[in-house]
Amino acid sequence: MIILENETDKEVIEETQENDEKEGEDFEDFEDEEDSRDIVVPGEVLTEDTKNFLPGRGTIYNSERTKIISLNIGLKQIRKNYINVIPLRGFYTPRPGDKIIALVVDKNPVKYKCDINAKDFGTLKPKNTIKRGKMRSFRGSGGSGYPQDEANIERFEIGDILIVKILSADRLNKPELTTVGKYLGKKNNGFVISIDPPKIPRVIGRNGSMIKMLKNLTKTNIFVTQNGRIWLKGEDIAHERLLVESIKKIAAEAHTVGLTDRMQEFIINEKKIRGIE
Repeated sequence: MIILENETDKEVIEETQENDEKEGEDFEDFEDEEDSRDIVVPGEVLTEDTKNFLPGRGTIYNSERTKIISLNIGLKQIRKNYINVIPLRGFYTPRPGDKIIALVVDKNPVKYKCDINAKDFGTLKPKNTIKRGKMRSFRGSGGSGYPQDEANIERFEIGDILIVKILSADRLNKPELTTVGKYLGKKNNGFVISIDPPKIPRVIGRNGSMIKMLKNLTKTNIFVTQNGRIWLKGEDIAHERLLVESIKKIAAEAHTVGLTDRMQEFIINEKKIRGIE
């Protein structure tokens, strides 16, 4: 667990409220519905009906194309005519445009090395760390928006926690990051916990149902990112501790159905037991 300090709550609240509007759109793997939760293993035959079903994520045809088999240990999911396997464990796969939580682990004059909970470390270059409100054009720049001098470049230290956006990511190059943009940059309060990235959609729930319930019942702001890291800040330690325990419980029971209702009952009961409102 990483403790963060000193940032205005107003910006945090705006950020989490705006994030609510799109929660559930980017995390569609686990939906809170009574669908199949069968756990499968690599090589397991998922179906022999190749006329009506196609291989989706985490699945493949056998060599004769007469069966669809699993590539991962995970949950079998049928969506329309596609059969998917949602992994229960795994690293985050960076995608351009993702907003994630990164940890600065090394730096030199030309770049920062960031742990993004992926196969490769991310690279953050100084030109992509312009301070908020400091991006402006100058004579001869052609309106490019680059800073006038190095004073506009934000500086980070090893151990800093950053909200970053993935600029580029492919198989040949390490992910390139930026802190230029709304709500991006160093996080100075609250704290961060981590779960397996494939289980992040379960914390969101169908159409954001799970995370909205968590926020309302624990009176805590939450920012969930695709790389398995979750930032949170509550009105007191008791609510924060309850939320952390709830998220860990969700991750442990991600393969089960009816989880949102069970978690709501769990939190309400725990609040009564602990004497918190």
